Amino acid sequence: MNKKRFDSIIFILFIGLIILISLAVFFISLKPVPVKVLTEVINNGFYALYNSILNQIILGLMAFLLFSLAIYLIQKKNRFNTLNLSVTQKTSFGEVKISLNSLKHLIFKVLKKMEKIKESKSSINILRTGGINIDLHLVLKEDVNIPEISEKIQRELKDYLLETTGIEVKEIKIYIDKVFYENREVQEKR
Repeated sequence: MNKKRFDSIIFILFIGLIILISLAVFFISLKPVPVKVLTEVINNGFYALYNSILNQIILGLMAFLLFSLAIYLIQKKNRFNTLNLSVTQKTSFGEVKISLNSLKHLIFKVLKKMEKIKESKSSINILRTGGINIDLHLVLKEDVNIPEISEKIQRELKDYLLETTGIEVKEIKIYIDKVFYENREVQEKR
């Protein structure tokens, strides 16, 4: 069974269960049966369930399965949202959608040209008002003027992305996670 089919079956089962629960709650809200009778049925049903160890194990496994399915669907949805996000640019001829991964590659291209940056990691937030915000986490090489390189990164990234994609960068936040000193790293290893 392929992954898409498995995901579809899991999703359908979970939605089916939610529909059954919601129908049961709706049925109860209509009050077709007196509350006293309903509570007796529920109490006797729970008593019968707790009467047998096998029933308790089955209930525990069902609860674990439902919990696992819920976590799986949440992770799947989050992964789907981050992979398929894109920025839409409207032109006189139509729409252009640029994926966040493409934007990250363009950001990496700009940062790669800068000698004083050892490592970088970026995240992009799409704004409802149009444009994007960028968060950069950087590891810089030694002897770097942080305010100067920060301003250079912000200016060059903003200009490059506007020129190549037409997307306006509203804000670029830079986080310096570490300054890498090659000589000290060698001394610390000894």
